[in-house]
Amino acid sequence: MSIYEAYYRTDDHEEKVNVGNIEQHANFTDVKNNLYCTYPGCTARLSYVPRGKVRAHFKTWPKEDHIQDCVDYFERVATANKQKSGVTSTMALSEKHIKNVLDNLKKKRREQESGTDKPKSSNNKKPRPTVNPNSGENPTLNIVPTTGPDADLASGENNVKEPPVRNRSLVNLTDDDVGWTRSAEGYIHNVETDDKRAILELRDGNHTLRVYFEEFFFDNAPVNFRGYFERLKILVQRNKEFLFSGVGLIEKRNEHYGMLISRGNDFRINYQYIAIFLDNASA
Repeated sequence: MSIYEAYYRTDDHEEKVNVGNIEQHANFTDVKNNLYCTYPGCTARLSYVPRGKVRAHFKTWPKEDHIQDCVDYFERVATANKQKSGVTSTMALSEKHIKNVLDNLKKKRREQESGTDKPKSSNNKKPRPTVNPNSGENPTLNIVPTTGPDADLASGENNVKEPPVRNRSLVNLTDDDVGWTRSAEGYIHNVETDDKRAILELRDGNHTLRVYFEEFFFDNAPVNFRGYFERLKILVQRNKEFLFSGVGLIEKRNEHYGMLISRGNDFRINYQYIAIFLDNASA
């Protein structure tokens, strides 16, 4: 059973936070490192798990234990094995799947802006059951998503369902995301262009993400995409704020996080294909 509320606690401060507002907190980095159980008398430390395959939630910190009366108490079983083993294969994501991922980002943002994206209450939860060591899955094949050119499996090959894409905001990207395909969105702060590539710099407070469109992208995109980025650059230079959303490989270059976009349909500007966005912007 997931946890949706926690205390942000320091030596001289205590504040209740939930999964719906934690990422908007002014001290998010410090908050996520100082989370504790809200049950009276329970001091178990918690960690924040951003929205991915499942909705965002808090979970018990490794090797931390809740008091027995706590609604989130569970018994640890040393022999429980939930580690995935075997071969990891990449599967190419279809345009339809990526469209669904980006549509979900749009839906989530609108729910947050309208206040309808409310976390489930942690009140009246039943105590957690004992961990069953025989309940863990141990699959022999782990399918992970990719938008790159060298996928092991085509989309839906062998009747295998396309894997989910984990979403990350600029503030909760970590080194654990590097080397994996993720979805992300953020407001464009700057656009760089040259003969070989284009780079969008996204910014959220002190957090940045550089989005790369490089040789592979332009080799497979219509020739007018270079002009699209030049037009976008002019619009951004006019101090206009536009929202980027996309799906791509997370990298780390010169200690900065980046996203590598492979195809023209893998991203949106203001939730529109870039060509449609530019037509509307110039209308």
